[in-house]
Amino acid sequence: MLLFKKLALTSALVISCGLTQAATPTVAYEFTESFVGNVTYDWNTFPMERYEDFVLAPEGSDLPSLLQSATQHTFTPFYAPASGQTYCYDEGGCALTGGNAHGSYTGLYWVDYFKEIAGSNTVYEYAGWFEYTGGTGVFEGITGGGTFIGRETYPSPFDQVLSKTVQGNFALPVPEPETWALMVAGLALVAGMLRRVRMPI
Repeated sequence: MLLFKKLALTSALVISCGLTQAATPTVAYEFTESFVGNVTYDWNTFPMERYEDFVLAPEGSDLPSLLQSATQHTFTPFYAPASGQTYCYDEGGCALTGGNAHGSYTGLYWVDYFKEIAGSNTVYEYAGWFEYTGGTGVFEGITGGGTFIGRETYPSPFDQVLSKTVQGNFALPVPEPETWALMVAGLALVAGMLRRVRMPI
């Protein structure tokens, strides 16, 4: 009887582990981006550089509670600045690591800047989309993407005030073959025990 209880407990644990890994919810995130340090934007010198923090704040998930990266972006404008001009920038890729994560996301997104004149400030409004793919460790197989809108204000000639809102979704990876193997093994244990119990003594 004791052996039966142990086997039942083992099979239940195996099945529950498999079912847990098999769950593939979509996790919603909100993102904020903040400027770090000081920078001089010299429109006559290219490329320009900017240092930023990109913070992901999950709204409930099994992922680490905070992923943060201080990354450097190199901007290469396709158009010369002018009043009312639209600027297109390619920010390249950025890697996100942090928390107790043993891996990283990689991503790429584009920004369209719209220049406006508001008092003594230079204001840029922008919007776009982004994608994240891959990673290693706890991030392996996770993909996601979303959209963002924001505004940057530059009091002449140096400081920057940035406001940005990003909304995206990350899909957890599909179950691995090992996950299904665990569940099948658990079911096999249960079936074997039931058969043994029903066998006449």
